[in-house]
Amino acid sequence: MIQWELKKIFKSKNGIFTFILFFILSISMIFIKPNLEGVNDYRENSKGITTVEEQFNMNVELLREVSESEAKDDISKEFKEISNKKLSAIKFNKYKDIRFWKAFHHRAFHPFMIFIMLIIIVIIFSNIYTDEMISTVDKLILTSRNKYKVLYSKLALSIVIPVILYTVYLIIQFIITCIQFGKPINGGLQVLRILDNPLLIKDAYTIYEFILLKTGIMLLLLITLGVFGCLFSFLTTNSIQSTSAFFIFIFSGKVMTLIRWLPNEALMIFSKVNYIDLIFNFNEFAGMYSGRFRMFNISLDITNLCLGIMIAVLFIGILSCRSIFRKYLTR
Repeated sequence: MIQWELKKIFKSKNGIFTFILFFILSISMIFIKPNLEGVNDYRENSKGITTVEEQFNMNVELLREVSESEAKDDISKEFKEISNKKLSAIKFNKYKDIRFWKAFHHRAFHPFMIFIMLIIIVIIFSNIYTDEMISTVDKLILTSRNKYKVLYSKLALSIVIPVILYTVYLIIQFIITCIQFGKPINGGLQVLRILDNPLLIKDAYTIYEFILLKTGIMLLLLITLGVFGCLFSFLTTNSIQSTSAFFIFIFSGKVMTLIRWLPNEALMIFSKVNYIDLIFNFNEFAGMYSGRFRMFNISLDITNLCLGIMIAVLFIGILSCRSIFRKYLTR
């Protein structure tokens, strides 16, 4: 059933359009690069230190200052502990070539990429069932013995397609970045080497660990968008209604941040976990320290709590689709 659904999608006008859009996205990222070192950055100054080495030394010194500072509250105490972990995890104190990883990281989680993926998800999944209703094929589906297989195959696609699209995108960017900057090296070093602000990193991640962590969170985000796009397609009768409901869902979390009478803790969570900020400020959330707050005398890490909420929302979407299949569509 999934193969049949895939063939139907890619043979349609929407499927062809999304393929073209994905191709344009993959190629356009060739021209999107972070601020990489130039030739002049490797020239030694009067002290015999290059600019890139000096920048790395400044980051290490910043961590050392925080680790040696006096902890006056819980936040400064936690920053001090994290800084100590990062310093102890540094294997080499000299600069190492990490241009490949810096460019790949920049492209793998760029806001433009997430926005285009969002458009692709909307085009595919906002029509995944409404097209059946418009063509009256839904009546044939719901009266057949395989109706549940068809419905569940559509739900499965909302999980499979985002995973395939993002995986293929990463493979393309990996190859392009290899061509431009050479083979990947030094990925086992600390991730603070490819980021501008080492203080905000949540733990002493290596570059490999950090990119894998962010890839997992990105897949969670894209799959959730796919599942809810599919859900609203089941609930509505045409693509305009489905798309409108999807964007209301996307913007609802951001709207909640404007309700000032909500508790500060709730506003803090909504400011991190709403899908608008996750799409356009993903790099400021994934793998970063967002602080803590107390609830019922329990200290909760905001980033971990937000990840838990994202996972819960995904399961709510999947269970909602199942409930609609059994109690609404096939009643």
